[in-house]
Amino acid sequence: MKRLQNFLWFLYECFAFYTLIVYALIFWIPFDGWLAGFMMMSFPVVMIIHVISVPVWYIFGKKKALLPIAMLLLGCLFLPRTFAFGHEPESNASGNTFSIMNYNTHFFMRNSEPQHHPEVKEAIEVMKAWVANSGADVLCMPEYYEDHKKTFNLREVLSNAGYKYNSKFKIDEHKQQNHYEGVIMYSKYPIISSRDTVFEAQNGMIQIDIKIRQDTVRVIGVHLYSMMLNLSKLANQKKMKGIKRESKFTFERMKSGFLQRSTEVAILESWIEDSPYPVIACGDFNEVPYGYVYGRLKKTMNNAFEEKGRGFGFTFKNLPYFIRIDHQFYTPKSLAPLDFETFKVNYSDHYPVMGKYLIKK
Repeated sequence: MKRLQNFLWFLYECFAFYTLIVYALIFWIPFDGWLAGFMMMSFPVVMIIHVISVPVWYIFGKKKALLPIAMLLLGCLFLPRTFAFGHEPESNASGNTFSIMNYNTHFFMRNSEPQHHPEVKEAIEVMKAWVANSGADVLCMPEYYEDHKKTFNLREVLSNAGYKYNSKFKIDEHKQQNHYEGVIMYSKYPIISSRDTVFEAQNGMIQIDIKIRQDTVRVIGVHLYSMMLNLSKLANQKKMKGIKRESKFTFERMKSGFLQRSTEVAILESWIEDSPYPVIACGDFNEVPYGYVYGRLKKTMNNAFEEKGRGFGFTFKNLPYFIRIDHQFYTPKSLAPLDFETFKVNYSDHYPVMGKYLIKK
């Protein structure tokens, strides 16, 4: 029994060493790569194991419980990325303020065949009305879809709600006849300049410089590499062959995602560095708060959820449920967050988030 206990303790010490590597990767972001990506993503599992380990090792001796406690205390460095303690919104701020909502709309349920399902068509109308009446000054919508049919004539609906200006992908392959899908930016304030880049399919970035009274702000709408995982399909596999097939597919998609997003964030960083204006980068980053992209942006920007959010702020409705991949980053020297909210509305597979900001003088 003593030999088994010593062996298990050795394994736990090895796990504690692995934990320190994970912490270092998240904190310093020394390098990218898919292996580092998987290690950083394991952070929540690592913390759960240490929580369980405290009472287990306490049984074998109080001193042994000190190691998992120490690991948990070090992990608290990343608590602000995980949970926000309900900061009160600053409603009485004086100065130039504006709000931004980013919402992956999942193509406004286009794939639900609304012409055959009246209840889905009605849900689309409700979703359109909700977005139009959100109250945000700027809208960033990855996986946006519009066409000239009444159901998906989003431009008219949003224009009537005050969003007179918009910018979308401009390259030829995205000028589909009579319809558009991809990232789009809408603004109630004039857009004085814009540019975009497409990574693949509907993924890419759009930059708009908006004139907010006497100030100019740069907003970058982001939709980084989508892994298109179907974890429910993996969870529903009953035969080993199916489990292996779906597991391999999931692994390869995640591996590809880590590599692709590390390249994409370099472009995003260059846009931010080149800006003469205050910057907000928002959208669907497909990246959890412990990942490479998040860590890179945290080096020069702050995250609005960490400053003004509430609770865990999960933004993905489907499996694995408990993740936050839709973010808003801002330049702290020139902007101050006043409020940040995650809306639990079930129109898309993502939840929308909205931040309100003050332009510093």
